[in-house]
Amino acid sequence: MKKNSLIILLSIAGLSQLFMFCGKTDTDKEWEQKIQAFWLPVNNEYNVMVDMPSYLFLDNNRGASFYTSFETPDSFSWEISRSQLKIYYDEAPSYYYGYDKYNSRYLFRINSFNDTLIDIVQYLNSGFQKDYYFLKSDMLDPEEDF
Repeated sequence: MKKNSLIILLSIAGLSQLFMFCGKTDTDKEWEQKIQAFWLPVNNEYNVMVDMPSYLFLDNNRGASFYTSFETPDSFSWEISRSQLKIYYDEAPSYYYGYDKYNSRYLFRINSFNDTLIDIVQYLNSGFQKDYYFLKSDMLDPEEDF
């Protein structure tokens, strides 16, 4: 009987430790506040990458992406969890290949984050990844609503 009680107690302790590491970290919460702005994709020389969309992250985990050859923005939901930025499009954009086969979910790993620059890796559904930066910009009207 003592052996069963010990196994149950250890199982409960192990599960509680597992669930403790499933939520958002303090860093994730801080980054979710700091990311709420307009971000341009830039390369290693900090030149704007015109072949990539720009992103506007709003409060309430809503946002929009903009691609130069398309007139209307694409709206999405977003979250940061365990240093991963996840974007879930309301309707899959046609201009880039997302992480899933339906092109509706994008996945980024955040390597570093400061007030004006985010070092990211974007994962593609082709199995490849693309390393670049988001540079903070104030090119959009803050009254826009998506």
